[in-house]
Amino acid sequence: MSSRSPDPNRIAEAVPWLRTLPEESQAALVASMEQFTLAGGAALFSEGDVPDAMYVVLSGCLGAYHGSDAHLLGQVVAGETVGETALITGQARAATVRALRDCELARIARATFDQLAERDPATLMRLTRVALKRASAGVQRQRTSAGPRTMAILPQHAGAGAREFAEVLARALSQYGQAVVVDQAQGEGQAPHWYSEIEGRARFVLYVADESLSAWRGLCLRQADAIVYVAVAGNEPAVWSEACDPMRAPRRRPSHIALRHVTKPRLGAARRWLKLLNYARMHHVRDDNDAARLVRLMIGKSMTLVLSGGGARGFAHLGVIKALRERGVVIDAVGGTSIGGIIGAGIAADWDDEEMTENFKRAFVRTNPLSDYTFPFVSMVSGRKVSRLLREAFGSRDIEDLPLPYFCVSANLTSGQVAVHRSGPLWQWLRASVAIPGVLPPVFHNGQVYVDGGVIDNLPVEIMRESQRGEVIAVDIGGDHAVTAGEGLEEFDLPPLWRMIVQWYTGRRRPSILQILLRAGMVNSGATSFASRSASTLLIQPNLSGIDLLNWQAFDKAIEMGYQHTLRVLGAEREQLDEQAPLL
Repeated sequence: MSSRSPDPNRIAEAVPWLRTLPEESQAALVASMEQFTLAGGAALFSEGDVPDAMYVVLSGCLGAYHGSDAHLLGQVVAGETVGETALITGQARAATVRALRDCELARIARATFDQLAERDPATLMRLTRVALKRASAGVQRQRTSAGPRTMAILPQHAGAGAREFAEVLARALSQYGQAVVVDQAQGEGQAPHWYSEIEGRARFVLYVADESLSAWRGLCLRQADAIVYVAVAGNEPAVWSEACDPMRAPRRRPSHIALRHVTKPRLGAARRWLKLLNYARMHHVRDDNDAARLVRLMIGKSMTLVLSGGGARGFAHLGVIKALRERGVVIDAVGGTSIGGIIGAGIAADWDDEEMTENFKRAFVRTNPLSDYTFPFVSMVSGRKVSRLLREAFGSRDIEDLPLPYFCVSANLTSGQVAVHRSGPLWQWLRASVAIPGVLPPVFHNGQVYVDGGVIDNLPVEIMRESQRGEVIAVDIGGDHAVTAGEGLEEFDLPPLWRMIVQWYTGRRRPSILQILLRAGMVNSGATSFASRSASTLLIQPNLSGIDLLNWQAFDKAIEMGYQHTLRVLGAEREQLDEQAPLL
């Protein structure tokens, strides 16, 4: 923290309410101020401190935090004051205030404040209104939902191509507002107000660091609302940024890894980088389209897709996806439960329509995945066939290796809670997500027991929303299926086998044990699915009542039904979908 004599013109220009004072009062107040610079990450004061001054933000941005978990209450930007509430009330500081980037501040000591209040009560009243407004709003200008405006682009090794990549990001960002790239040659040595002026003119500012632990790299970190680590997949992971990021813990800024590939993602590279930067979100970048996806995910302009479970009816998801692609709807992230998780993994793997149709027809139609019956000690089938088919379809890739952000959901019977899988072997967690209780054996991992995610959440829209701002298309293909018994069938116990055979041929049929178990595993998530439908931006819910949950041979029929229904929905609602993109 360095202090100097105040610049009256600079202060008067930055603080609108100061210009309303009489000239004599204004001059006296400015003369009594102490102007200083507060480095990004440094604390101005702490929660519980005895108030001794109030502060005027001349340039930069402050963050107010509360509690031991450093919850961000809001931000204070240039032209605003902070700390006046405690001076007015005489109470201890209610929050910790920290510089979110390099800031220029002016300090008004308690003695000066008291003299001002006595000499000019109208000014005190104005400050009181500011304090009350901030208190009622919980610190004004809460911008955490608006997305980042400044980004630090940090190369993690020599040759990462951070400057070039920043230009690609800037072109993608320019669709949503002016984007400016600032590198070391332009920005090093500038005063804090220079950065404030740049950020005031442009909607987005990208600060490009160099490849060393330099002062400029540290400044880029201090100025940033979000961090993008840039690396080439083939290079060894490095954590150069950690040593010069003093604000990662208190700020909890969104952090992203842009892992660049020449062609398809290199298997295992994502896991290696995430092991060192485990607080960051992984993005595979092969071309400008992937960079544009990263931008949409960062600033809340994404379009995501959530697919429900529903057995063989899940093939309708393939028709939905085909229709969405034909109408130009670009999906940025995918999540799903059970069969929806499997189909979603195909989307996240960047399979085209032909690949998905062929791969899933081979896995589910040409061979019945639930035909390896076993002694029903744990389940009706052994699960070996399903595991083998999933391994054949998705290979040894981890979830982190998928080109699109992805998650699948299972139910943890040990904890009784939903389990969200964003990392680890893809086939393993898909196997857990489809482990219908009683039909397929659970997945046992680290002492935990995992079964079909539909037991708890068959349409995980809220999980998608918790992790990603933007719009959500939800496809629900499992909610209206009912298990029924044959007409006139009234019984409490099973009759002899010969009578059951006669009743079968006369139309008085019972649902099979597989149908009962499959439906029973989905019943409890009904209320969750209802809430999830309401939370989606667009709900696609084709009528699949004619397709049984275990009718794998209805593959083509389900695809066509999903396709036709989605075309009708998009015809009616596509304009609404485009208009509902979140405002920044």
